[in-house]
Amino acid sequence: MSDKVIIANVRNYAKHPPIVATKESSIKEIVNIMVKKNIGMIIIVDKNMNPVGVVTERDIVKSVAKEINMNEPVSKIMSSPVITIEADEPIWKVADIMKSYNIRHLVVMDKGKLYGVISIRDLVYEEMILENLALLKHAPPEAGKIET
Repeated sequence: MSDKVIIANVRNYAKHPPIVATKESSIKEIVNIMVKKNIGMIIIVDKNMNPVGVVTERDIVKSVAKEINMNEPVSKIMSSPVITIEADEPIWKVADIMKSYNIRHLVVMDKGKLYGVISIRDLVYEEMILENLALLKHAPPEAGKIET
């Protein structure tokens, strides 16, 4: 074995670049982007690219049920504040946060800058994560290191 150590962190699995829009965008525009890009969440940002909200498929469904006009600004239905995780956090924290907040997408930040998105699907499709999540959650920090 070499001395090289790989730490399983969020950065390694945040596979989706952030898809963003402004809070002035219409709900209809957001729906069209979600359909075109086949995504379940869009991050709503301010002029400095700071996340101020998110819109998910759930938010869209709720807006339809409430008969909100699709030409209204997305700020009417966005979820805020944004729940985030730092890119260098251990991967098991993603599952913990998703479970705690009953969410399927998590905005990933890197030193205060928008980095990407990690979804529950990303976790499910990563066999290594599934095999190790339970072990890593309750293990000491060094247990998240994998020697190669």
